[in-house]
Order: sequence, then C-alpha cells, then structure tokens
Amino acid sequence: MRASPIFILAIASLSLLGQEGPPRTFRQWLGGEEVGGASLETRRDGKHLEVRSREWMVLSRLGQELRQEVDQTARKGPGGSLSFTWRVQLSAEPFEGRAEWSPLEPGVLALQPAQGPAVRKDIPRGAILWPEDLDAQLREAARNRQPVHAITFSFPFQQWSTLDLAPQGPAPLPGFPDAVRFTGQEHEGPITAPVELWFSPTAGELRHRSELGGMEVLSQRSELPPPTPAKSPAGGFFERTIKTLPPQPFQPWLPEVILWVHGALPPIPEDAQQTRLPDDRWRLRRAASPTAAEAAQPPVQGVPPPDLAPYLASSPLVQFQDPAFEGVLRRMNLPPGLSRWSLAQRVTTFVFDWITVKDYTVGFASALEVVHQPRGDCTEHGVLAVALLRRLGVPARGVTGWVGLGEVLGLHFWVEVRLQDRWVPIDPTFDQAPASALRIKVGDTDLADMGSVLWEGSASDLSKVTWTPVEEPALPIRGDTIKGPGGIQLRLPGGRWELRQGVLNLRGPQGGPWRVQAVIRPSEAQLKGATRLAGARTLRQGWWQAGTRLLWMDLGGRRWLQVEGISEPEAYDLLDQLMAPASSS
Repeated sequence: MRASPIFILAIASLSLLGQEGPPRTFRQWLGGEEVGGASLETRRDGKHLEVRSREWMVLSRLGQELRQEVDQTARKGPGGSLSFTWRVQLSAEPFEGRAEWSPLEPGVLALQPAQGPAVRKDIPRGAILWPEDLDAQLREAARNRQPVHAITFSFPFQQWSTLDLAPQGPAPLPGFPDAVRFTGQEHEGPITAPVELWFSPTAGELRHRSELGGMEVLSQRSELPPPTPAKSPAGGFFERTIKTLPPQPFQPWLPEVILWVHGALPPIPEDAQQTRLPDDRWRLRRAASPTAAEAAQPPVQGVPPPDLAPYLASSPLVQFQDPAFEGVLRRMNLPPGLSRWSLAQRVTTFVFDWITVKDYTVGFASALEVVHQPRGDCTEHGVLAVALLRRLGVPARGVTGWVGLGEVLGLHFWVEVRLQDRWVPIDPTFDQAPASALRIKVGDTDLADMGSVLWEGSASDLSKVTWTPVEEPALPIRGDTIKGPGGIQLRLPGGRWELRQGVLNLRGPQGGPWRVQAVIRPSEAQLKGATRLAGARTLRQGWWQAGTRLLWMDLGGRRWLQVEGISEPEAYDLLDQLMAPASSS
C-alpha cells in the first residue's frame, strides 16, 4: 500500500553535470539515513566527448529492501550532434531508451524508449541539453553571484525540468573555500520542491538539499564530511508516511466517511468521491454502483474519441500489444459481449489472483513484466489492470493517493475506469469494484511514460497532514443482531455483540469472545496453510488458520469477515449459524 518511489529519484537526483577530469562521487541521505549515492565521469572517446552518471538508492520498506538505480550517458559528436542513453532499474526488467539531437533540427528532441514507440518533443526556448553547458552556467553564476534559470530534460522520466536559484552569498565547505550557496525551487513536471545548492566556480556542484514528505533529502560530494547524525523517527521513509486511524469494524464497507484535516493540505482534486466541506472537513464516498445504462455500456471499438484516446493507448508502462497478453486473455476465458463494467470487475479479480507474490521489493514494474513475473504491490496491480482494461477497450487510468486499511492510512495506487460521463475507482490490490470509500485521491495519470507519474511525489506531502474521522457511523445492536453500514445486518442466534472504542467482539452461545471485523479479500499468501471449511447447512466458505486462530469468511459480493481467536469447531458453527447478506447491497 504505497505510491511508486520514482518521485524520490526524480526530486533527489543530481544534475548531469561534468567537466573533463577525474570521476566525482556523491553520497545521499534521506531523513538523516544514508540511502545511496552517485558517480559522475566526463571523458573523451575518440572524437566524442562523453558524460556518464550513475545514481543508486537502497530503501527499506516494511522490512523489505528496495533497490533503485539510474544510469545515463550523454555523447557529443564532432559536428555538435548529441545522443543520450538511459537505463532505469526499478524492478527486475529495466526501462531503457535513447535520444538524439541534431543541429540540423535544433527545435526537436527525438526519443526512442526501448519499450515503446518513438516520440518527438519540442524543445523549449533556452533549454539546455548538453550537461557541460549547464555546468558552465552554474559555475559562472557562482563566480558572479548571479541568479540561475535553467531548463533541462530528465531523460529517464521524459520530463522538462526547471531550476530557479538565487545566490545567498559565500558558504565555504571543507576543502572548497570558494563554495557559494543558492536557494530556490526545482520544477520536475508538475512537482515543485524547495532546494538549496552549493556550487563552486572551480569544482562544480558540491551539495544539493531538498525535501520530500517533510524529510530532508541531501546529496553531497563524497569528500565532504557526513552530516551530523540527527535523532530521527523510527522506521524508514515509507513507514514514516503511514498514519494511524481509530479502529472501525466495518471500514471496507463504509459508503461514506467524513474526515477533519489537521495541517497544511496541498491541493487535491474534488470529484464525486471526495468533496471539501466547511471547517477543514472532507467527505469521502464510495462510488455509486453503475446505473443500468452504465452497466450495459460496451467497450470502445475502432478509433477512440480524442478525449479517451490517452486512456486506451499502449505505452512503455502498459505495453498491452505484446503477444504475451494474448495468453493472459485466453487464461481469463472471457465470454463475448461483456460490458465495460463487467470487464472492469473481472479484471479486478483476475489481477488480484494473478499477482501471487505480494511484496514490497519491486519499485515500479511495467505491465509486461508483471505478466512475466507476477509479483509486486499496488503499482504492479494497477499497471497490469490498466493494460488489460485498455486491451479490452475499457478506458482506464492510474490514481495515486492515500487509502485507509484497518487502522492505518498509507500511500497507495489504484485505477479508475470510464463509464459514460464519470470515472469510477476500482482497486485490484484489494479486489474491490467499486473501490472502498476511505481513500484520498491526489491525482491521476495516463501512464504514458515514466514522467507521467512524477506528480505523485506530491502525495508524500500528505504525510504532514493528520486525518481524523468526524464521527463514527452508528452500529445499532439489538440482541443478537448488529446493523452495519449500508443497511447490512449480521445475526448470530443466541449470540451477543459488544462494541467498545471501535473494536467489535462477538460471543457465541458456547464460545467467544471473538474479535470480528470486515477485511479485504485475503491473499493466497495469507491463506497458505489454512484449512478450507464450509458450513454443513449453509455451505458458506471459510478458511481457518490453526496457528493464529483466524477465520476468514466469504460473505459474497466481495465482502469478507475476519474472526480472531476462534477454534476450528467454533469456526464450523459460525459458518453455519451466522446470518449475513449473500451479496452486496
């Protein structure tokens, strides 16, 4: 449950700067913890001048290690032509590509990603492509104490970037007495981040400081002494973005939640699912079930209308035209004539089942890689679902934001599909269609290229904000019956329900108490070693785990209950005796 870590590389990356000479190396810290570094080398290769850079980062996420690496090479030919190659390793299969610029066509940059079609981008006036030109501009600014305005291109993420700096005066660093400190902002696509930059007229870039989600991002020359260790909160970057929520036994089933916002909230969109209210409150709603007309809407066939074309297109992230997708579609065994909504529901469940290894070691994989290697977390579920939906003619896009799951609120990535005049959220990571209510959307992306998701770095700004439910929904208890959200009723004849501070317990006629809560569908890994049970009378399905004494009950309609502290005989009885709706309302 998190957003892609691409934005860390995008904001914290060093400029591709260099002058011919010995290699330069850098070290990088995130929130006071050393997480990686970079190397930079400029050399001549025959008649070509070449600038090579490499950046790497190792992050801990929920006890698992995530590695990221970016390699870039810029080459200048004797006639002034430029070529660039890049390689971004965020998962098992890298994103790669090359670009060309010719003085014969100075206003165009030709890009050729390895995983997608060629792209031609117009070059903004005054933009800098050759690294040494940017290096020279910054050295001159440090020498003369001048402001800097520079437009450059991030090849791995295919985004134009702007650097605006104002000199703050001399700021000597150990071994670099002529260092000058600048402050300003970096703009990477739609992301804006504050920055401090130390630059030497003779030695070039020395130190780069920015901020990500309230944590300092620091990159500096290896010759400089490391920063003074500061006492930082426990856990890594991702752990620090997680917020706690009060317990709510039926959270996944809530049709609506109203939250108070405490802190400076960055701009976030409003739509049918999230609406700003007075007094720093937001209303979050589960998307309405499709109307009859929406549920019957067929997939797009032929040439799509212009407004939907970006959401039906193939790209390096969602390359659904690869023959490997033919095998996946055969495995889905879809009957002909399904509507968009039926396809969205089937894809949601299929992707949940396809990705059998649900872990956090994958940074950001393409949909094709997930087809070959079914592992990952929310981003991998999301890109595969988007690819399959587009292949089937259903307009789909990715969404980044925060989602509530149990007693935590964390970074997340999900999907929206187009039904008539609205976008409906679905969540293949949780097998939800429509998706649950307690989610805060920061923005959406057509997943056209790596750069199209860089804006999601703004999701980390929500780590400075606290969300508190305005009030808990009423859960009336009458004898052996509890009424849940949306009119759902659960009844255990002869049983007794107890609700205290958001924790729901159930006592059976001859057992208990057991803690009961609605959960998302359990994964294959969660059910590993569990015993499959069925009620003798109701035939209701359940999975019971001896070691944890957990029972997962399938109530139908994508609703699941988890019962804690229950024995196997009690689980059999509960499956048979609990009266619950057979499908969603």
